[in-house]
Amino acid sequence: MLDKDKIGSVREVIFSVDVEDGISISMRDNFHRNIHQTNRVYSLTSRILDFLGEQEMRGTFFFLGKVAEQFPQLVKRTLHEGHELGVHGYDHITFDKLNREDAYNELYRAKSILESLTGEKVTGHRAPAFSITPQTVWVLELLIELGFEYDSSILPADFGRYTWPDFPSHPVKINVNDTGSLIEFPITTVNIVGNKIPFSGGSYFRLLPSQLLQNIYKKVSKRSTVIHYMHPYEIDEERYPDYYFAALKSVSFVKELKLRSFWIKRSAVEYKLKSLAKNYRFTSFSRHFDAQSESALPTYRINL
Repeated sequence: MLDKDKIGSVREVIFSVDVEDGISISMRDNFHRNIHQTNRVYSLTSRILDFLGEQEMRGTFFFLGKVAEQFPQLVKRTLHEGHELGVHGYDHITFDKLNREDAYNELYRAKSILESLTGEKVTGHRAPAFSITPQTVWVLELLIELGFEYDSSILPADFGRYTWPDFPSHPVKINVNDTGSLIEFPITTVNIVGNKIPFSGGSYFRLLPSQLLQNIYKKVSKRSTVIHYMHPYEIDEERYPDYYFAALKSVSFVKELKLRSFWIKRSAVEYKLKSLAKNYRFTSFSRHFDAQSESALPTYRINL
């Protein structure tokens, strides 16, 4: 737990969780089989909530609409314990696979589910797989139209499918067509050997040595607030159901190795989080930004 004597000097880390079921998404995207959300997303997200409760810290939980629909009590618990709710789409479909109408429906449906369950306005959004890029920039206009106030979907790196190499690496106020705006919190990166690396989540957080991560967090947090991101399945160390391994036999050896690699060092994730919690205060986007001034943010203009 955070050392109470250090609180005055401790920096904040924005702690965010993309609440999705890794098994059902993998079955659909890798094996073309649609299944219900499994109970793992409920139990794993509950573990994250327990952890934050023990630390007396808060975070932002971007819920997939399907998860919220099947586990409404999880949504209500998250809000009741002081965390912020955000939208992660309804069915976890990346925006490059959607037209404008379908994207609008994905966002509207998920937002409506969360707001109906809680009676509160949901203002934050994160795209599946960080899929807001120069090719899908039109999504930002939809977010404004639907009443979102901030987004955290842009990865300002120059590798991979869903990146935006030239986007600023710090929060900005995006003005779209001079008709509306929202705040963008890009995913935090660090420059390593000429490459921008999103160290604070996903495979990088899981695989990088703990001490190296501590050093990177210390370095980066001196100039900006780090945005940590994770998924519930990243702390899932239990064997997946038999039907998953049966499906693995249907893919190539190379693809099987890639999918199995996602289990490497999952046992280290919770340890690393606890280590970070000793030196940083985890908080939500809304709580962090309440202490900041929107007027101080630089404007990034986009004309569609």
